[in-house]
Amino acid sequence: MQYALFIRPAATIYDLPEKTRPGEDGQLLSAIGDEGLYGQSCQVVDHPDGEGMVRVCTFYGYPGYVDREDLLFLTGEQLRAYLSAPSVMAARETDLLTCPKVAGVRLLTVGRGSRLRLAPEGEPVEGWTRVLLADGRPAWAWNQSLEPLAWEEDAVFTQREGLPFDDALAQALGIQPDQLVQRALDRWHGGNEGAFRRAVCETARKYLGAQYRWGGKAGAGVDCSGLVSNVYMQNGVLIYRNASIKPGWPVREIPRAAMQPGDTLYFPGHVALYLGEGMYIHSTGAAASGGVVYNSLDPASPLYREDLDRKLTAVGTIF
Repeated sequence: MQYALFIRPAATIYDLPEKTRPGEDGQLLSAIGDEGLYGQSCQVVDHPDGEGMVRVCTFYGYPGYVDREDLLFLTGEQLRAYLSAPSVMAARETDLLTCPKVAGVRLLTVGRGSRLRLAPEGEPVEGWTRVLLADGRPAWAWNQSLEPLAWEEDAVFTQREGLPFDDALAQALGIQPDQLVQRALDRWHGGNEGAFRRAVCETARKYLGAQYRWGGKAGAGVDCSGLVSNVYMQNGVLIYRNASIKPGWPVREIPRAAMQPGDTLYFPGHVALYLGEGMYIHSTGAAASGGVVYNSLDPASPLYREDLDRKLTAVGTIF
């Protein structure tokens, strides 16, 4: 098996080996399904020699096709070494510079959720952190632009077509599938469910105002399931990328009356994150919004959307 890293700030993952598809009305539509964020990993499922797009499966189980120039190919041994290195996450649009000075040459700008390895320790520079690009080149980033990395990509080595994602990740980590959520809580949230719920809601709020982008997952543009799945990932839990509850993944359905902050709200072809007190945050392509906004399930609220309230089909939780 061969592997790869995404080396674009947001590498497009297409659902088809073509980049466009015909719409029912004859208009040309995009075949984008997802985005691979910088420094994150994937399996290489099919690697045609010389030309054509590469078929991949991301570490969180999303399959698709990617331009080969958007990938850095690695062996399993190389990827294991990469994933085991101390790493951080870009917390916002982050310039990676040649030196720890504001006038340093910008090598690359990456977005929230990108994975960066920490460079070997050297002379510290106040306010700056030395990191490594995916290809090993050193660079500098503002401390304020970085956050601790809180997810695991081990499933990239074990996932196989037809294998439930929970089973793949649990197998990679050497635990039982029903221990995955507790492992995430213990590692990054002090074992506290409430801390996880608060963190997920706070992370989602950081995307407020981002534009809606079909298949998007980066801060520059995100769709509904890209927002929710990315927010969960940044807090240590990998959930299904698309807008539904799928067996073999952590989210399970609960009654509407039982929903709590951090739970997921499902509508036909759409998903949102519940914030509490009737409020939710979502990325919507509605003409009045066109991006990440707050709305409410409370008819008395000025943010109430009756159309979505009536169409709420399920509430999901990982607990």
